[in-house]
Amino acid sequence: MTLSLEATDHSTQLHNSIHLMRRVMPGVGFGIRAAELGDRALATWVRNSGVTVLAHDDDELDRVQLSGIRPTQIVFRCGAGTDGIRSAVHRGVFRFVVGTEPQIARLTECAQRTKYVYLDSDAPAALCGHRVEVVGLHSDVSNSGDADEWASAAERLLRRASESTTCGSPVHRIILSGGSTEEWMTCSAPYLTSVVRSVDAALDEGCTRWNLPRPAVSVIPAQAAAH
Repeated sequence: MTLSLEATDHSTQLHNSIHLMRRVMPGVGFGIRAAELGDRALATWVRNSGVTVLAHDDDELDRVQLSGIRPTQIVFRCGAGTDGIRSAVHRGVFRFVVGTEPQIARLTECAQRTKYVYLDSDAPAALCGHRVEVVGLHSDVSNSGDADEWASAAERLLRRASESTTCGSPVHRIILSGGSTEEWMTCSAPYLTSVVRSVDAALDEGCTRWNLPRPAVSVIPAQAAAH
């Protein structure tokens, strides 16, 4: 497969980027920000490929819905407050990134069916609620240009996963958010390779150290691309 840095077809470049990462780290998942769906060709590819879409607010939920993205593809990341949670639930979203007790309480209040949450890095360890099930952990990568920072973020989540397992609440998925979509849209091979190699090595070391099964891992850009 040719990984051309000059191609302007974002869907092709994202496809190439995902395959590049999976050659280094088989099974790694990928998500895209809802803000990128203004590109209709890209939105069609995302919808048809089943790629995860991360939405942050009502406007982004509107964009996702207009793009025909299925609720099964959406992860809603709660903001500082609880705005947007009810809207996301009513649109059929069932995966959320949460970080506070009020967010859990709001989600519990709105949910008629079980919702699945990823606990943010600052979330209290014992967050739970009726019809709310913790399935994974999420962390932002503070300096996403440094591959070692991706490894450190993965290690922190594994440490927390070990603590959860000890408390009888194992989690089997992690999400790392960092960098710009630009890196994926241009298939920046050196950057992507260094990121997944660092995360892969951190997972191997951490899972051995804490005697954990290897979790499913997804990476999602934290910033929109400059169009």
